[in-house]
Amino acid sequence: MSYTASFAVMEVTVRGVLPIGDTTENATYFILDTAKSAIVGQVMLPKAVKRSLAVALTVKVPSSAGSLAIGTFDDGGNFQVASFLRVEIPTIQRPDGAVGASGR
Repeated sequence: MSYTASFAVMEVTVRGVLPIGDTTENATYFILDTAKSAIVGQVMLPKAVKRSLAVALTVKVPSSAGSLAIGTFDDGGNFQVASFLRVEIPTIQRPDGAVGASGR
């Protein structure tokens, strides 16, 4: 794995509902560019919470990032996708209707 840094960034949103349980430990969840096998971001969240808790965090990642996944690494160094979290990439908003000078 490598850590990728770039000047051009985009904001993605990490969303999900944290697992319910008794643990109070935190875990680091890595955002992985799956096409490049590179870590492009990270968030720290509780491993579990006492009651249902939805999260939505904005994270900056390189704009060149492709398909993104979020998860942790096991003891063997293998990436494990967090099934309760997802990374949402913003859609490019294009203007609709007439654009440009009116020609008057």
